[in-house]
Order: sequence, then structure tokens, then C-alpha cells
Amino acid sequence: MSIDSLVTLIRNEVEKTGYKCYSPDLPQNNENCSALSLGTGENQRTLCDNILYSYIPFYLLIRGTSDDKETRKIVDKIFNQLDMKQNIELDNIRIILISCKTPNYAFRDENQRIYYNINCSCKVEWRNE
Repeated sequence: MSIDSLVTLIRNEVEKTGYKCYSPDLPQNNENCSALSLGTGENQRTLCDNILYSYIPFYLLIRGTSDDKETRKIVDKIFNQLDMKQNIELDNIRIILISCKTPNYAFRDENQRIYYNINCSCKVEWRNE
């Protein structure tokens, strides 16, 4: 089980949109980027000794600019890239399915940049080979 590979896999998928994804924190000054953090998952054993299935929630915090219309375009692009994504593999893991909830407005920071968050979950297959 490699959490590092899972984070890399999700970050790579987000970055296919053209926007940088960090984990677990956003850098101080960058705009139009996101941060990924994993939640507590639930494991499900199988009869096969070398396969483990997990349901893992993850959260994306997306920082845009002070322009809400432009920020929502970024959020929508990331949401559409991830929601219902299937069969993504890296190393010995496979994300079977990613499911995302509707993005929601989070807050404005002291520089008036707008933040949104997207709550997601994924079903993951871990293989010991």
C-alpha cells in the first residue's frame, strides 16, 4: 500500500487540466492552483491475499483569482476531469472510480482571491506483487 503513489496518481489527473496541484498545502503566492489532502479511508479485504480494496475520501482546495467567473471555470474544469474517472493505474495501485460532489465556494483570502473546494472519494485496488 503506497499512499505516495495514490497522491501522485490523483495529482497527475488534476494537472491534466493545466493547473498545478500541490499536497497537502497551497504555496503562499500562487494563483490558479489546487491542494489535495486525503481523508480517513476504509479498507475491505478480499479472499485473495494480494489484493486490498479501499474507499478513500479526498479533498481539493482550489485557489483562483479575485475574478469569480474565471475561478469557476478552473473549478469546473477540475471537477469534469475527475468526476466519474475510471481505471487509472500507477505502480501497484488502480483507482477503480472517482466520484466528486458539487464544488462549493469556500472563502476569499486577504488578497481577495477566491477559494472553492471539491469533496471526492475514490475506490482503490492495492496489489501486492
